[in-house]
Amino acid sequence: MAPSVNVKLAGATLLATSVLAQQAYNHTASGYPTITTGPDASATTFDRFAASTYLPLTDFSNEQLALLWDQVGSISSAAINSTVSPTPEPSVYPKPNYLHPLVPAYISEVEDAKLPDDFLWGVASAALQVEGAAADEGKGPSVWDFLPHRWANSVLDNTTADVAANSYYLYKQDSLRLKALGIQSYSFSISWPRVIPFGKGPVNEQGVKHYDDFFEDLLSNDIKAVVTLFHWDTPLALFNSYGAWTSEEIVADFVRYAKLMIERYGTYILPSYKYTTVWYTFNEPQYCNWRFSGYPYGSLLPSYNGIGTGGVKAAFLCGHYTLLAHAEVYDWYKNVFKGTKPMSFKNSANWITPNSTSAADAEAVQRVNDYNMGWFGGPWTDGDYPESLRSTLGDLLPTFTQEQKDKIKGSADFYALDGYTANIAAAPPNGIAACAANSSDPNFPSCAVTATVQPDGFPIGPNSDAGATWLWSTPGGIRPYLSFIENEYFPKVKGKGIVVSEFGFADPAESQFNTLGQILWDLRRADYIQGFLDNILAARVLDGVNVTGVFAWAIYDNFEWNSGLGTKFGLQYVNLTSQERHPKASMFQFLNWFKLHGQDQTATANITAPIGHKRI
Repeated sequence: MAPSVNVKLAGATLLATSVLAQQAYNHTASGYPTITTGPDASATTFDRFAASTYLPLTDFSNEQLALLWDQVGSISSAAINSTVSPTPEPSVYPKPNYLHPLVPAYISEVEDAKLPDDFLWGVASAALQVEGAAADEGKGPSVWDFLPHRWANSVLDNTTADVAANSYYLYKQDSLRLKALGIQSYSFSISWPRVIPFGKGPVNEQGVKHYDDFFEDLLSNDIKAVVTLFHWDTPLALFNSYGAWTSEEIVADFVRYAKLMIERYGTYILPSYKYTTVWYTFNEPQYCNWRFSGYPYGSLLPSYNGIGTGGVKAAFLCGHYTLLAHAEVYDWYKNVFKGTKPMSFKNSANWITPNSTSAADAEAVQRVNDYNMGWFGGPWTDGDYPESLRSTLGDLLPTFTQEQKDKIKGSADFYALDGYTANIAAAPPNGIAACAANSSDPNFPSCAVTATVQPDGFPIGPNSDAGATWLWSTPGGIRPYLSFIENEYFPKVKGKGIVVSEFGFADPAESQFNTLGQILWDLRRADYIQGFLDNILAARVLDGVNVTGVFAWAIYDNFEWNSGLGTKFGLQYVNLTSQERHPKASMFQFLNWFKLHGQDQTATANITAPIGHKRI
């Protein structure tokens, strides 16, 4: 007799004899049932890593959006949940005084040097890290809304970006603060899933209205907008549908989104649009290696396109389609839209020096540079990847057509560097050749080992917070690095210029302080700011490097990805309960530097803190 099946429908329990059960419940001689097939049943094997067909994304309903947010989980909301009208800023801010003046100049030769009027400078942020309002007003979830909620211990302090600095509702006060402090420009990103909740399909009117108001508010405060179109917040729906940046499908979806934003905020239809001073298509595509490739594929996220659990294949597919998307947007912007503002993308890379004078360590330095800068260096070369990548990765590195290489070549108007620190590089213990021949080697594919300790065992500089173990204060590295980029690694940059699009520091254990008195005198960050700015100016004035701008990370404390809210990079402290912002000593260090070097019209005297004694 076939087993009975209890079926509960609308509160009633029915007893049924299942046709499927009758077909499937046949015993073998061993006594175990075998599975047979019939018109309503079939049997197969399943493998979550063998997905070869994408899930069509055609349902853009409110119900489907709710299902996406169910995938994320419960979202925290802020007490402030509507746009706040700004209150007047103080005429004078609390600031350091003579009892402990600001950090003195690092390089006496540039103390009297002046910047040109067109030098671009300001502070930076990113939508996911500061906006909050994670699920408000029609926004769709990004992968970075999903990961902190569902991937256990993926964030150091188990915090989320649900609220963060709540700038979505506090942006008017933030803009007024920037104006009062005398900051010329603001570098920020637009949230793709806030504008297009599913990454493709209908545009969210509320999200666009928010950014309309945001741009208008910057204009009203005379702040120049430096806009990044993508800062890692890929719409979650695109991971579900086809694997996001591991699929070529994402190129068309990103290009559509980029066109919508550029058409809206890059023309002269409204006065505010002239304040889009610079366009960045992508922030740090190198994240494909050290973030994107490590997402939980095959467990919490689908595994498409043969990437298994991620790793090297995922990283280089991501990089490949990022370059193609960038090149498509640049080509359209310059040749179809006829855009005139400069466009580039921001690179994450640092000054690398060899551990010894050996040829092997020199090659290790070259490989680190190739796998950071060179990987995304096509706009400054022939549009292709460096040979060191091709010879090591083989089929793991996708190939460009000649047409694609031609489109990538020259697709940047200047070089943008997020250069935070420095590293020492050495060949791996088993040698570069052995590593490059073994894809299972832990140092594959760069086949170089980096360290933050000098050859004599002394650290390269003061450490930062425990949530940023990669970051050490090394201001002396940025000057030779800028010269190296322009004069050696990418000679074509020389005629275009370099913007240091991010630099910043996380003071150790800042989150453990609980009073403003402890928090606001961030001496290590102030020292870092002074040292970096002096060395950047020396590169420009003394070495002849065409540095045209610089931006400090960050406008205020924010959600620092895998480090969470506890690692603080802000030039302003954010009280996560009241959402109040307080400028730190590093902010005044930053402002005074620009006042001293020629930006008098912005960093006004009434907020100028004392400068330390000049070095003799």
